[in-house]
Amino acid sequence: MGFFRFLLALLMFLRLLPAPVAALPDYREVTVSFVGDCMIASSKGQANRGSLNWYALNYEPTYFLEKVAPYFESDDITVANCETVLTDEELTERPKPGTRAYWYRGPAANAKIFSSSSVEVAGVANNHTFDYDDAGRADTLAALEAQGVEAAQDNVPVYYKTKGVTVGILACQLWYAGAERNYYAALKEMTDRSDIQIVYAHGGGENTYEVEDWRVTAFHDLVDRGADLCLCSHAHRLQPMERYKDATIVYGLGNFCYGGRANPINRTVIYRASFRLSDGALSLSDELIPCYVYTGPTNNWQPAPIDPSDENYQKILDFMAGKLETPE
Repeated sequence: MGFFRFLLALLMFLRLLPAPVAALPDYREVTVSFVGDCMIASSKGQANRGSLNWYALNYEPTYFLEKVAPYFESDDITVANCETVLTDEELTERPKPGTRAYWYRGPAANAKIFSSSSVEVAGVANNHTFDYDDAGRADTLAALEAQGVEAAQDNVPVYYKTKGVTVGILACQLWYAGAERNYYAALKEMTDRSDIQIVYAHGGGENTYEVEDWRVTAFHDLVDRGADLCLCSHAHRLQPMERYKDATIVYGLGNFCYGGRANPINRTVIYRASFRLSDGALSLSDELIPCYVYTGPTNNWQPAPIDPSDENYQKILDFMAGKLETPE
């Protein structure tokens, strides 16, 4: 009987002990999604029937990104390129050289297209930010701020902290060989102030699937100087990606929610980067989600993921990996 009394007392004692605490993971992981050119507006602010501005007046802001929003809602940060002016003022277009000049403008409320679908950061370092001069740019920054969207301005690092990790994002413009030198100081600042350094660029040639040698050199240089990930837009087409050292470079993200044309090239991607910090070491794994820019007979301003059974799904992946000359 003595043994059973001892066993009962031991069981009673064990019940009083606190439950074991699950061991905390020895790493932190942050996922960031990126998309390319978002012209969430129409040419010169027009709102004729069927235009993006007309849709913005007649549909909820969630309409535009509703098919891709689950990806944005499940990550830690989503970054898009805001390649338009957002203003409620009747501003005058800034003169531009050449015969093929374009201006894009939408109401300030169009910034809700981003905020309503979990886009946290919008790049404004591009060639349409000043379509309506300084006043248009200032209104755009105010419109984004009013919706809680962080504006990534040219050569001004954005710092976004999540899960105890500081992510630095540097928006910049690359229009010529050597332009990357303009961003050395800002990149150095980011390496000192953040755990992850991302370059989100705009530049290069338009309407081509090929990448200029000088831009390859520029991005390699930025990686050599501390960038963990580099991405670029402006071509209005996808361009391949590569792994350089321990970093990924995406040379062309293509159009995404694109109010600039009724029938743009209908191929794009969501690029998702998963960064893992463990014992001071950083590793990067990534994923591409092939998407259509639009899903109607003409542009309905609503990008959507492509079903993996669709032959275009694999074409896009093969093109981005450098296995095909075009994704079409």
